[in-house]
Amino acid sequence: MRILAAAAIAGAALAAAAAAAAPVTLTLAASAPTVAYGKPVTLTGVLSTHQANAQVSVSALECGKTAYKRIANTKTTTNGAYKTAVTPTVGTTYQAKQKKVNSNTVAVSVAPVIKLTRVKRGSFSTTVTAGLDLKGKAILFQRYSRLKKRWVQVKRVVLTTSAAGSPAPTVVSSVSFTAKAPRRARVRVAISKAQAAPCYVKAVSNSVRA
Repeated sequence: MRILAAAAIAGAALAAAAAAAAPVTLTLAASAPTVAYGKPVTLTGVLSTHQANAQVSVSALECGKTAYKRIANTKTTTNGAYKTAVTPTVGTTYQAKQKKVNSNTVAVSVAPVIKLTRVKRGSFSTTVTAGLDLKGKAILFQRYSRLKKRWVQVKRVVLTTSAAGSPAPTVVSSVSFTAKAPRRARVRVAISKAQAAPCYVKAVSNSVRA
């Protein structure tokens, strides 16, 4: 019995030591992998100690930058969870930190916001809203083919003008153009991944009737 008791005590001590030696970890996740420009994303995570009121900082590495910049501070709740909302203006990688403990990194892609307007029959205008000037980038004017049951390219158009938008650093790039499409056909414009790169992902506009 004494041997069993001693073994049990030794086992408990080893388990306690192992638990005490377990490294503290901090997780990080995003509510969406991709957001439209101007829309927020929620970052959440958990501190493994489940400590409440622990200070957590969030840093961001924006597309085109070489160093992380602290953008938010938050605190854990009673179960060690935390969350904060951020609004990336370009593709951004996030990382959280609690004292000397760093979380995993999470990348959030950003899609520019595209709007297509029918000015009159055969005449259209498009705006592309982003955090960078996209003037000179090409967009694709497309129509929906009911026969092929997919969008087909009609015309390639280059964005010709840009102006500052609100809030900063918003830039609205635009172009007016003419294009032929069957009457009442659904049409839209799109920007490809190649044209949106390196700081944005592909995006499509609303559709209108030609």
